[in-house]
Amino acid sequence: MIDLTKLHLCKNDHVDGELEDGRLVEFKTKIPSKFDDLIRQSVAMANSVGGFIIFGVNRRTLSVVGIKGDYEALINRFELSISLLSLGVSYDITHEIIDKKDVVILEIKKTPFTTYFSRIESTPARQIAYRYKGDAQNGFSIDKKEMRYTKVFKYMTLDVFLTSLYCGTWRFFEPSKWKDKFEQRFYCANYALPTAKGHTPQLFATCVTRAKNSEAAWKVYSNGQGLGAHCLQLELDIIELRKQLRASGLHFEEKLIEYESENKIMNLHKKRKPYYKDYFSSFTLNSFLRLLSLKREAYSYEEELRLFVIPKTNGKRNKCKKAQHQDLKIKWCDIITKVRIDKKCSDAELVSIQRACFSVGINPVIKNYTFIGNNKPSNGLKEVEFERYDIDDMPGTSSITIA
Repeated sequence: MIDLTKLHLCKNDHVDGELEDGRLVEFKTKIPSKFDDLIRQSVAMANSVGGFIIFGVNRRTLSVVGIKGDYEALINRFELSISLLSLGVSYDITHEIIDKKDVVILEIKKTPFTTYFSRIESTPARQIAYRYKGDAQNGFSIDKKEMRYTKVFKYMTLDVFLTSLYCGTWRFFEPSKWKDKFEQRFYCANYALPTAKGHTPQLFATCVTRAKNSEAAWKVYSNGQGLGAHCLQLELDIIELRKQLRASGLHFEEKLIEYESENKIMNLHKKRKPYYKDYFSSFTLNSFLRLLSLKREAYSYEEELRLFVIPKTNGKRNKCKKAQHQDLKIKWCDIITKVRIDKKCSDAELVSIQRACFSVGINPVIKNYTFIGNNKPSNGLKEVEFERYDIDDMPGTSSITIA
């Protein structure tokens, strides 16, 4: 049992106390009929400093009252609920007898990664990262960050798309490979913080967007030579994509980009700045990923989302020309829901797209267009709409009269 003499009591609605090591404690006299709020609290503890939820203790008097019923059934209910309502929570749950009364202690472990409250079966697109903010003296509050979307968009050049389909992979790069030096900045930095040890590993990332229409992105990916001069926009099922990346054997993290001023990004590492503490106190892997998700506010129109995969080996980060990549196995058939392709693609390029799609179980369907050779797909292919698209198309007539 926890030594209650080392407990600092809290007067707020979110948690009952704080131990000397910072971990939080919540007392519950009864077993809740529904575990939703319990799982939310577990997520908040895991994303903060960890803690304990103790059943069978009166929170006002701190006396042991015990719980009635089958404690083994309680443990089974909790384990089932946490598997259905959360992602990434690590815990231990034990039964103890104190003063001849049954007490169940749930220990929530602090996680280096982000944990989420998510109804995995009914609403898997909605992920909420709860987190406690504050301390026993100043009172705790709950910080809530929600991600809820069913699809994202990925821009590729035609040559990268064909390679990705034929290889059945998606290439993720070390952030030191990114062209924007502001975004390389914190991956290539030297972390002398004592708390940063083990929390700045080698990792690989790619970017997607929640914005369906981005003229700027389309132009950027239409600037190469040959097949690289044509752009594609893939509409992807984010729920299925998450499943595949989590099954890759690497740790997967998903972060919304935080758009900040250029001045802040340039100076936030300086101790005299007011925002230094927000980024560098109690530094964790999540802190590192947050730094890698900063971008200048001039790009806020992109509505970008960053996907990270982290090897378990905690490898050495590589800078610039030594930056490496990781090719992840992807079942494209299951995540591609729609595609836009450059209207300037030739018939030969379109049939190359068709053949590459056939290789991964996709039958591309273009309205009012028949592929050369009229290739018939095998049975059982998934039909996906491919829209021929010109970013510079203008509706109506191009000839106007101005009087």
